[in-house]
Amino acid sequence: MPEWVYLCRIDEVPDGRARTIEVAGARVAVIRDGDSIVVISDLCPHAGGSLGSGWIEEGELLCPLHRWRFRLRDGRCTTVRGNDVHRYPSRVDDRAVWARV
Repeated sequence: MPEWVYLCRIDEVPDGRARTIEVAGARVAVIRDGDSIVVISDLCPHAGGSLGSGWIEEGELLCPLHRWRFRLRDGRCTTVRGNDVHRYPSRVDDRAVWARV
């Protein structure tokens, strides 16, 4: 089972936005929606856009290339069925963001 790895401080991710982090051989997008943090695979399945450069609208992360939408709660693509992204277990501990990658 993957171990918890440190990603960043919560204040390094602007509210309503995401950022890309490379960790444990993977690129992940860390997304902040208020005090909630979500960690998903960074690459959009459509054209390989960096989801870490995306933004949040109505509980979904939008890819900056073609605005494909992914639900924060489960990584499901709401633009084209079957193009979901992996959502990693994550937690915030003492203002630090951790994920099982």
